[in-house]
Amino acid sequence: MKNKIFILGAITGMLTLGACGNFLEEESQSEVIPKTTSDFSELLLGTGYPDDAEPNFSFISLMDDDCAHFLTYASTSDPEGTVGTSNAITQFPIYSWQPTLADYDGYDSEINVTASSTTYAQFYSKILGCNAVLDYIDEAIGTQQEINHIKAEALSVRALLYFWLVNLYGEPYTENPQAAGVPLKLSSSVEEVSVPRVTVERVYERILDDLTEAADLFGTESRVTTDFRINRPTVEILLSRVYLYTGKWKEAVESATEAIRIGGKLADLTAIEKNGAFACVRYSSPEVTWMYGGEGMGFYVENGLNMAKELEEGYGANDRRVDLYYAYDELRGHYYLQKTGTSASGDLGDAPKQAIRLSEAYLNRAEAYVLWDNKVTEALKDLNELRRNRIEGYSDVSISDPVLLLEEIRKERRLELAREGHRWLDLRRYGMPSIKHTWLPGEGLTLQTFVLKAKDPMYTLPLPESVLGVNPALTQNASANTPERKAE
Repeated sequence: MKNKIFILGAITGMLTLGACGNFLEEESQSEVIPKTTSDFSELLLGTGYPDDAEPNFSFISLMDDDCAHFLTYASTSDPEGTVGTSNAITQFPIYSWQPTLADYDGYDSEINVTASSTTYAQFYSKILGCNAVLDYIDEAIGTQQEINHIKAEALSVRALLYFWLVNLYGEPYTENPQAAGVPLKLSSSVEEVSVPRVTVERVYERILDDLTEAADLFGTESRVTTDFRINRPTVEILLSRVYLYTGKWKEAVESATEAIRIGGKLADLTAIEKNGAFACVRYSSPEVTWMYGGEGMGFYVENGLNMAKELEEGYGANDRRVDLYYAYDELRGHYYLQKTGTSASGDLGDAPKQAIRLSEAYLNRAEAYVLWDNKVTEALKDLNELRRNRIEGYSDVSISDPVLLLEEIRKERRLELAREGHRWLDLRRYGMPSIKHTWLPGEGLTLQTFVLKAKDPMYTLPLPESVLGVNPALTQNASANTPERKAE
């Protein structure tokens, strides 16, 4: 064990990060040896859990159909000002679905020339942290219950990391489960340099295995915790999500039902006063089961990103999500996201800014009900329950046509989970529809339109070139070979 932890510390430089604090016994300046369950718990938190910097995959919010981007904007200090050149450099390749977008995925102004700076590598860096804990947690000093809990956390986090990886760099499961997914690395061994990709289906099998084992290890008494650690209610929500993505409707319903049973309750937005204090992704919301990671990509005046008209018009006049999830700048006619806290409540500061929420369980279950033998009565109950907690004066709707009901549920999913990392992935599993983005290259210039065609190869992101150079066993995705995308 001592030798392996030493190697991990030398390779990743993560085992001595400040997040690990003083819990590790120092054997040398470069070697740390976790011994107790408390040590491993902190090791997992510092090296396996997503943090405020890594992995940075917020760029996918620039690619979906919820945003409208205009390069020019007005600031409070300079109403006639225009967006800076750096934003154009970093965002344009992503926003217009260029084949080079993976090399800009970290929002740097320059192409990522080293593999470690890419989002792809950041995911595997966190997986390595999870694997290190899983490899040796059984040897830790502590109770079996403590060991089981830490193991459950590591398995859950690893599963989520692989879920994101396969949905970014592998084809949609609904299109081709036998397509190339991503490499599966299930140990902290550093001897392997060339690790080939496995199928999308195999990655999902591993994800489900990890989540199922984690749910068992957490045990029946696990409830929502507010210590930024993943927990069983969150695992059940993730299970319902993965089952939904893989067409296992009955299992999706069962996991979502269990999440709803133990995961708290929906936040009643209609009971919050206008301009009141509320944070959608904060533990103060009763429906948040877990907070994690850094800031996602929202609608910000500073980068010229605005809400797409179709999304804006989806909310009705009495929908409290309009004022509690967003703020509106009347001077510039611009929406920006405030899910991390309204002006009355303030922002989260250095706390995580992403969350798993119980509302997803209701939406996952409603969709699965329809797809599972057209159970419209059960699906309607979930849809109406969610809307009653969002819309003032809401009256339950009755929809008997399964096709129309599915459309309504997916519309509601878009409204509820906007900018939380779901929409791009949902579009993939819906069949990869065509998307249009408008772009204003500069003041006084012609507005441009870029089109992502239906089933476009760019729905599966290219692997960064720097990563291909590190792992010779990798094969590149077809999207990397597409020509530069021109305005239409």
